[in-house]
Amino acid sequence: MVSLIISFYKDIIALDLIFKTLSIQTCKDFEVIVAEDDNAVLSKEFIDNAKSIYFFPIKHVSHEKLGFRKTKILNDAIKISSSEKLVFIDGDCLLHKRFIESYTQFINENGYYYGRRVMLSPSITKKISITGDISLLNSLSFILHRVPNPVSWLYLPLVPQVAKSSREIWGCNWGVLKKYVIGVNGFDEDYNAACYGEDLDIAWRLKKKYELKLYSLRTRVIQYHLDHRKSYEQHALRELYIEKVNAAIAFCKNGIEKQAL
Repeated sequence: MVSLIISFYKDIIALDLIFKTLSIQTCKDFEVIVAEDDNAVLSKEFIDNAKSIYFFPIKHVSHEKLGFRKTKILNDAIKISSSEKLVFIDGDCLLHKRFIESYTQFINENGYYYGRRVMLSPSITKKISITGDISLLNSLSFILHRVPNPVSWLYLPLVPQVAKSSREIWGCNWGVLKKYVIGVNGFDEDYNAACYGEDLDIAWRLKKKYELKLYSLRTRVIQYHLDHRKSYEQHALRELYIEKVNAAIAFCKNGIEKQAL
């Protein structure tokens, strides 16, 4: 079994599409946890309705919107997860039908695992979002809509998993055993701005404490990123990240458990 944790904020159309791609997964043994960095009424109504539609169990954690608190809501999601295997994705990434199957197969001892995204073009993003038709996620549509990097969308199960010592995870597509995440106290809630540090931080702490190897599953755990404008400063917390790496403390103080600062 896998616990799939979705980082979510406002985009119900994208979440609906994610649920549709989850409904056609080849592996059915998973639960979904929507980790909402907000507490929107429309989100709750949509998720409550989805629970009656889909076969997979859906849990929902949320909190009052007080700035960027993605790391906190991810920790809340981890605490209610039922599986020993955790997979993290973002709320703008749709999934290949073998996504859950591949993570279920590969997440194991002494490693953590990542995939990459097919960056959908604006035109196909618009078409899928308007129609809700996930059957458009196919090679012909990608070619017609000029989706870049054609190799990125190919599912290639015979390509071996490879350890990537010089790479880092992306928070939109990675998985690991829950016991390792608990062992480093989850995500560091000191990261209070988007896109830089929160994922890199937990990755180096996992590597430091457990000497985990990072494996690429990029030809198996394929996801499709909906095109949208960036609304954040990507490197806002670079200095904080460097400071924490230099301190070399694997078990963060401001994580799932709170230590005196």
